[in-house]
Amino acid sequence: MGKVLTIGAATQDIIIKFPQEAAVNPCNNAHAFTTFKDGSKIEIEELFYTQGGGATNSAVSLSKQGFQVHTFFKISNDQAGKNIIETLKKQAITVSNDVCDQEPTGTSFIFPSHKDRIIFTYRGANNTFDYTKIPDSIFQELIGLYITSLTGKASESLAQIISKARKKDPEGTLKIAVNPGASQLTSPVCSLKAALHQIDVLILNSDEMKLLMSRLTPRFFCSTGKGIIKEGPPLLANTLSYQKVSFTFYEYCKALLDYGVKRIVVTDGKHGVYVANKDNVFFHSALPVNLVNTVGAGDAFGSTFFGSLLQRDSLETAIKKGIINASSVILHYDAQSGLLTQQELEQQLKLLDPSLLKRFSWP
Repeated sequence: MGKVLTIGAATQDIIIKFPQEAAVNPCNNAHAFTTFKDGSKIEIEELFYTQGGGATNSAVSLSKQGFQVHTFFKISNDQAGKNIIETLKKQAITVSNDVCDQEPTGTSFIFPSHKDRIIFTYRGANNTFDYTKIPDSIFQELIGLYITSLTGKASESLAQIISKARKKDPEGTLKIAVNPGASQLTSPVCSLKAALHQIDVLILNSDEMKLLMSRLTPRFFCSTGKGIIKEGPPLLANTLSYQKVSFTFYEYCKALLDYGVKRIVVTDGKHGVYVANKDNVFFHSALPVNLVNTVGAGDAFGSTFFGSLLQRDSLETAIKKGIINASSVILHYDAQSGLLTQQELEQQLKLLDPSLLKRFSWP
């Protein structure tokens, strides 16, 4: 199907299972909290060592979709880093990584909680990511570039990475998807702004959307209310706010479209996902499944949606495949075990209720 490159974080994921009665959930409101008694000692039932991070999760996803996948990330020369490389190579993914001698490989500790999961993340070597270490040759003959979260100093290098890729794309056919992390969405966002006009697909969750909008608009931006769709799903039916900024989903999308982004994706957890272009906004509700935890669900949707577009599927089909893969991932404790093959996606696509996808026209 062609060569695709993923860039971003790589982590060792340690999944810790413990008796749920050892934790207390003191709230029944929209914000659930998990607490532990001070001084308690909790026996661990099971411990899983696996891998995660945006670059590796998306690489595995795209590989299962049939692409020739290359990936670049920063790890340490420790056992965790070696395990990540070994696992990826077993899945026929070409690894081109930089090695950090000062920091260990990034590690996430994942605790399944009452309703979802809690993640403690140590960025480690990911914070020392250096875009100048990405070999120019890795950008040759790409049909797709998927850039995930860049942390630390690397958060300022998005525009430079895309520029390096474009120089190897004289025909202008390369498609680029970006799923930035929190470090890239906090002030200043100069590198992200400079790259927006070259981004084909921008992927954020609903909280990240609010953070980005607060950085793209004047400090006290007040919504005009334009674009509210009363009969639509939550993000379309209401005015949204963050700090001193209020806006509608339409105003958010218009701001990004004016910057030059081609397609805008906003994942909204248990509610579903929104995808917008200059003509329409699509909403697909989440599928009713028995949630284990949501780790890796965003990576699954974004990489599957992008991969489907690279295969020239329709926008509607790409959304459906993304939802299917994300719904499969959340049935597992880790971010990669539930990822589906291209054949499995096609099979489940035939069974999907078409009424779950809604399309709305912009005003």
